[in-house]
Amino acid sequence: MKKIVFILVALALITSTIQAQNPHRKMRSMHRGQHPMAQHKPALTEEQKKRFWDLNEDFRKNLMDLRKKDDITVKEWKTKMAELQKKRHSDLQNLYTPEQKAKMEKMKLERKQLAEINTRARMDRMKIQLGLSREQTEKLNIQRNEMQEKMKAIRENKSMDMQKKREEIKALMEKRKENMNSILTNEQKMKIKELKMRHPRKPGKLS
Repeated sequence: MKKIVFILVALALITSTIQAQNPHRKMRSMHRGQHPMAQHKPALTEEQKKRFWDLNEDFRKNLMDLRKKDDITVKEWKTKMAELQKKRHSDLQNLYTPEQKAKMEKMKLERKQLAEINTRARMDRMKIQLGLSREQTEKLNIQRNEMQEKMKAIRENKSMDMQKKREEIKALMEKRKENMNSILTNEQKMKIKELKMRHPRKPGKLS
């Protein structure tokens, strides 16, 4: 039974990781003239691109080797998996020049500012659509800020593997939903359901 559980957990983690690093999908992006790291990263030189693919291939091989190990516990497997991911992250960061890293920081700041603007816009829209009181708005803003801090702490926690982070974030989202329901009236909750039914392609958004 223990071995079956281990295999299921291992396969789930490997599948999600390989899908995220699917070389065929990324190669198709290259054929369209877009490097897989180009969306939110500075343009890479040809040498950097080659190094990127080499690192990806090494990571894939290491994953396959780890998958073949059936004489270790789930905890040991997760530890080794976390070590592989940490090394890969470090190797990828070393690809960039100081200038590229500075550009990445600037892009990161710009994305954060845009996200804050979008969040404020969603809150204003929510306030109008649900007829939120001033007290409700203040409580929801506090909840949002606390949520953002906790999410950031989880993402930056290097002692957690990816699976544990997903579990923590899922639990956090459930808690957020409970807290939000405690703030809204029954009429406002019904209004949210109505708005979601009108926009089924955008779950979780009010418009």
